[in-house]
Amino acid sequence: MPLILPDQLIDQEVLNQENIFTMTQDQADHQDIRPIKILIVNLMPKKEETELQLLRMLSNSALQMNIDLVRMDSYKATHTSQDRLKKFYKTYDQIKDQNFDAMIITGAPVERMDYQDIIYWKELKHIFDFAREHVFSTLFICWSAQAALYHYFGVPKQEVEEKIFGIYQYEKKKEDPILKGFDDSFYAPQSRYTYVKEEDLREIPQIQVLSSREDTGVGLATTLDHRFVFSFGHWEYDKETLHEEYLRDLDKGLDTQIPKNYYRQDDPQGDIIMNWRSSGSLFFSNWLNYCVYQETPYQLEKIKGVKVAKFGGSSLASASQFSKVKKIIQAKEDREIIVVSAPGKRSKDDQKVTDLLEKYYEGKKRARDLEVMIESFRKDQAAKRQEAQEALAAVRTRFQEIVRDLDLEEALKEDLDETFQDLDKTQSKDFVLSRGEYLNAKILAQALDYDFIDAKDIIRLKSQDQLDYGESYKAIIKTIHKGQRVVVPGFYGANAQGDIRTFKRGGSDYTGSIIASALQSKVYENWTDVSGIMTQDPNLSKDAKRIPSMNYQELTDLIDQGAQVYQRDAIDLVKEKNITLKILNTNAPEEGGTEIKDQEDK
Repeated sequence: MPLILPDQLIDQEVLNQENIFTMTQDQADHQDIRPIKILIVNLMPKKEETELQLLRMLSNSALQMNIDLVRMDSYKATHTSQDRLKKFYKTYDQIKDQNFDAMIITGAPVERMDYQDIIYWKELKHIFDFAREHVFSTLFICWSAQAALYHYFGVPKQEVEEKIFGIYQYEKKKEDPILKGFDDSFYAPQSRYTYVKEEDLREIPQIQVLSSREDTGVGLATTLDHRFVFSFGHWEYDKETLHEEYLRDLDKGLDTQIPKNYYRQDDPQGDIIMNWRSSGSLFFSNWLNYCVYQETPYQLEKIKGVKVAKFGGSSLASASQFSKVKKIIQAKEDREIIVVSAPGKRSKDDQKVTDLLEKYYEGKKRARDLEVMIESFRKDQAAKRQEAQEALAAVRTRFQEIVRDLDLEEALKEDLDETFQDLDKTQSKDFVLSRGEYLNAKILAQALDYDFIDAKDIIRLKSQDQLDYGESYKAIIKTIHKGQRVVVPGFYGANAQGDIRTFKRGGSDYTGSIIASALQSKVYENWTDVSGIMTQDPNLSKDAKRIPSMNYQELTDLIDQGAQVYQRDAIDLVKEKNITLKILNTNAPEEGGTEIKDQEDK
């Protein structure tokens, strides 16, 4: 199928010689087909050569493609005329509001420079962020793969003294759609002074390494959802590309060694052994088919990030509050992941469900201890048992009122009965305290017709207060699928033995942050009973005003000064991904709340 290129980008005779089939935009518009939209961010100095190499690889597919080219507006290229760049290339500002099926970001001869010292680094970071929201799958090549891993995950690059230069054989580490049809070993051209260690990627649960060598580092890696593909080699290279680069290095007086496994008998005057073209063609074809065409939505505007919304106990304290929450969730299609706390106070003199559950547990524990005491304490034992049962009865009544008022009694009767039977049997305090969030999540999932996912199945703990980030992130990514609408109870997880373990109070903030971080959420909404962060305690001062926005450091400073506005341990999880945190009022969603986010570079 043809490529749809900017008119006169490449001479038609050259395209014919390369067997690259093209058509005009007018011809494409008259066909009953949506071409996939591909954006090429060309950072290479010899742009015409790179254009032709990439177009040759793309044209091997049976798909019809509309190609757009992007240049760095903050850097003036010296190897290509400015007139040609302005005629055929767009800037980030010209495409930033569009959506694309795929994007390719090329390498650049800047790998020895610190990222922050590169003239166009700020502009490139905007493009990296653009890829998350506006592109279904992005292929990063060579240096851009290293830069992207640094930007998204903080992975450092390593520098070598002798250039990684030549044709290298790689072993396939695992089966993956992008390597479908590949032999167990394959070849890829390499030309760089830096690399990424495989061990630096092992602790990132979203990433899988598909090929690697000790002397070159990672060769190929992808995110589990194939939204990002990191290729450290140059499958697009022509037969003569490394040879010409070798001669240029020699002309510059560089001590560059002969490209490895490239010349027959390592003789630069001899034949070149081309053994990467078939693998390269298959790689590009697989990427376009399995990572782009088979997965991308027909309407590109549907590409979006995941939004996690957490509702506090005051937001879900009664059936009327549930109705408000349901309305808020259904008001926006992208509120897919919901985290809930146990019912909070309905009034100033009311009690939180978790407080009642804690009373129940403490009373039951005390009653159990008294059983081994002498007869003189039996009256006290009976009283504590009564206190515990009254607390549990109050909890049961509270939930029964909610499900009755929501007309969910029949649907949730079995869950309620089973939960209270389990409460009566258990000796675990953590299990008891977790049931408020558990039942609230069950009720809200039923009310919304969302899937219920138990926090014990996705939140892993090494100990009472130590989260197992790696296992938790893997479980979250494996369990919560794109487009799935779920409700998750906050406040607890499970240890390696599967036993329920609760966080310290306020732990639902922590649960929401964990899930938002694992899914690289675009926004994390935290709904409560105040309209964001205030200048003063609104219960003590009528002059308290809402702070509309702040950065994470300002939020951390407030908490460290004693402000009870957010669970302290939960901040770093969303801060490190610069996820937008919004603190909102369930009872007054129109007031806007407070938005917390670090300023992006501009």
